[in-house]
Amino acid sequence: MKDLFTPIINIPLESLTFPLRQSAQKYPRKVAVVEPEKSGKEYSYQWLDENSSFLAGSLANMGMGQGDRIALWMKNSVEYILSYYGILKAGGVVVPISTHYGKREVLHQLMETGVVGIITTDDLYNQMGNVFTEFQGFKFIILDGKGNPPLGIVRFSSLLKGPDRLDRSIGIDPNEVVAVLPFSSGTTGLPKGVMLTHLNILSNLYQLVQVHEISPRDVLLNQLPFFHIYGMTVLMGTSILASAMQVVVNRFRPIDEFISLFDNYKPTLFFTVPLVLQELCHHPRVPHMDWSHLRYINVGGAPLSPEIQKKFTEMTGVPVMQAYGLTESSPTTHVNPIRKIKVGSIGLPLPDTMDKIVDPETGMELKPREVGELWVRGPQVMKGYYNNPEATKQTLVDGWLRTGDLAWKDEEGYVYIIDRLKEVIKCKGFQVPPAEIENILLDHPDIKDAAVVGESHPEYGEVPVAYVVLRNKVNLTPEDIIQYAAKGLANYKRLAKVVFTEAIPRSPSGKILRRLLKNSLS
Repeated sequence: MKDLFTPIINIPLESLTFPLRQSAQKYPRKVAVVEPEKSGKEYSYQWLDENSSFLAGSLANMGMGQGDRIALWMKNSVEYILSYYGILKAGGVVVPISTHYGKREVLHQLMETGVVGIITTDDLYNQMGNVFTEFQGFKFIILDGKGNPPLGIVRFSSLLKGPDRLDRSIGIDPNEVVAVLPFSSGTTGLPKGVMLTHLNILSNLYQLVQVHEISPRDVLLNQLPFFHIYGMTVLMGTSILASAMQVVVNRFRPIDEFISLFDNYKPTLFFTVPLVLQELCHHPRVPHMDWSHLRYINVGGAPLSPEIQKKFTEMTGVPVMQAYGLTESSPTTHVNPIRKIKVGSIGLPLPDTMDKIVDPETGMELKPREVGELWVRGPQVMKGYYNNPEATKQTLVDGWLRTGDLAWKDEEGYVYIIDRLKEVIKCKGFQVPPAEIENILLDHPDIKDAAVVGESHPEYGEVPVAYVVLRNKVNLTPEDIIQYAAKGLANYKRLAKVVFTEAIPRSPSGKILRRLLKNSLS
């Protein structure tokens, strides 16, 4: 069945800015980006390439050096795309930050990576001003917005006026130089920086463009956030490599409003998450709409219900396929072939990608239909965790990435995920590390012990639930604890429930026995 994908593809030894340069050379006047929020304003490939080069020149003139890490903290926009490629062309490393994060999470990422500058917006600057006073490492702060910026802060639009165009990324070693430093929970512990090289992400772009058969004729409706590796690579990056047109949406809209985008722009491809597909399945307009323009829908980020997958196709005639990936693999490793989709499966490994199912106790490879841990290997697998050799050693074994997910293969090589070895909770397509919430709970003077696990949720995949041991007999309610833990955390990380208990089950070494807690929930 692997002949459904070309086993080996030609990936050029170029930097991650190569796809933009190439598309601008081939199709200079072709529309690259459309922004519905800006009355449908259009931007060409030539405009993107030239202005990202001007931005790179301005960043260099402001003192940014090669290898410097720059935080990118914005919603989806053409400015995000310009900033991404501008930082790379200036020789820097993009550190994407979620716009859902609270102060604690933003500061953690800034301090862990040691960024020297940040590109953000007036809205985020005004909402989170204490971040900019508490973090002392900024050489410069760049704001996208209107009017005169605060004293000492640079307005984004002024950096697109030259005087110099620059692309330091040409001629680098793409296999060694880190391009993007997103954060992931990995298989254990608190969020860690993931070192993705230029070649890691470029490889994944070429793999995805080939298996999804994306071409300059395609129109992609890009709603998922670019600060997440799924949106950054699978949506933004593949659109540019394929010289396609992307409709960039800067927020999750109400479903009625969102459906109108399908009518207005007639996308040919749609990459999304299970929650969005579920909402579409329950909307009364969907069965009566014309979906003939849409070739297929690709779903990732969280497990997809087979019932929802089948229902949407039955309602619309549009094939729905499931894919799989991790931040540590840029992100995609598995996709269902367009010509042979298997409901409930994440599909086959991408070209140049190997997988195996391994017994987590013995490390031995298992036979078809035997359940074990999914391991993957390919050019898209990360260089390692930033400043964390121990975590890297635990996750990368002889070039194989341990995914931490339990899975099995059928006789044709299709993979099925059934459970997670790793403890991360996936809520609304985002990763929620239990240790992060536990650390906040344990800071409370009246909480003696705590453990956080994921509880199955019909819409969100999972939601965080805390088991809490109180000190003595204090008058704390579950709502008190939910509100306490919510401070400084993104919405999707907030507790859905608190359960009081006499003790947290632990192993002799002190490790929380989460499986026992999850079993009690079910």
